[in-house]
Amino acid sequence: MRPILAALVLVAAPAAAEPRPVVVELFTSQGCSSCPPAEAFFRGLAARADLVALEWHVDYWDDLHAGASGRWKDPFSSPDHTRRQRAYNKALRGRSSAYTPQIVIDGAAETVGSRRDDVERLIALRPDADQRALLAVAADAEGIAVNVSAPEGAQVRLVRFAKALVTRVNGGENAGKTLAEAHVVRRQELLGVLGKTPFAASARAPAAGEGCAVLVEAGDGGPVLAARYCPK
Repeated sequence: MRPILAALVLVAAPAAAEPRPVVVELFTSQGCSSCPPAEAFFRGLAARADLVALEWHVDYWDDLHAGASGRWKDPFSSPDHTRRQRAYNKALRGRSSAYTPQIVIDGAAETVGSRRDDVERLIALRPDADQRALLAVAADAEGIAVNVSAPEGAQVRLVRFAKALVTRVNGGENAGKTLAEAHVVRRQELLGVLGKTPFAASARAPAAGEGCAVLVEAGDGGPVLAARYCPK
């Protein structure tokens, strides 16, 4: 495996010299009346170069009725997103119950998604020196090449997201509102689990209007060990 390791070091060294991006994940729903302020704040976070920002739409609001407005099924919601949030809450809060809007920082801390000061404080607390994995994500002839060196058992996950979406909501608590959202997760896949040797994988490049990110995670419920956006 020496040639693979050498290639990893050569590719990953420049990225490792940079501050490691902090992963900020917003769990939200278009059916939640307290979520639009958090989503507006999150759009600013998604534009920052020092963060990897992902917006996960959960599905437990989809069947809730809001009086005469009825219910609204969030078109971007997924039970997979809800399971991810519940795993975080079990790890961070000791309970699988969840709430929206919630922001999780690096899989290691959480707060209400609209509490800007708390979010900024938690982002600042994540040390750049906490580099427990080396991750390189580069464009190649096949699309995207991913190389990882991390502790055994770490998971490598590819997350694809819509860069920007605008939705007119016609039911639920946000009936009549037009919501502008950023980095809305559409698909995710587990690329693999680290063994005793460095890991390599490939994936297709993002489509038009799409972005993607690679996360290296200690396991379900975090923490995040490394993260990078895919090349544009």
